[in-house]
Amino acid sequence: MEDNGNFEKGPDDGFTQANTYQNTQQNLAQMHSQSTESASGFAIAGMICGILSIICCCAWYISGILGILGLVFSIMVIVRNLPGKGLAIAGVICAAIGLILAIGLLVFALSLDRGLSSVSPSEWRSLIDSIESMQ
Repeated sequence: MEDNGNFEKGPDDGFTQANTYQNTQQNLAQMHSQSTESASGFAIAGMICGILSIICCCAWYISGILGILGLVFSIMVIVRNLPGKGLAIAGVICAAIGLILAIGLLVFALSLDRGLSSVSPSEWRSLIDSIESMQ
């Protein structure tokens, strides 16, 4: 029996070389279109705002604004089912971390400010002198 690369149609198998080639080409085209689906601008903006909110966490007012924007953009992508869902999820995580850091540092700064304002200058001087005497 000579093998010329063609599939011979057997009983009820429905395969021929032309059908197999055409199905393969359609599957490859479909996979390519799915893999090159670009992320939406909102997903990218949410991710960038989330990352910047972490970086700027010491400036709580900037970090808070960026964190809120990052959450809004990222949640909008997830709710509207736009492309770039992975970036949007990462944006939500980064924005939430940035907001938590900003709020934590704000609370720490306010508690530190209230604690330090009750200390008189003479108490500060005695504290400094006691630290210097330890050395």
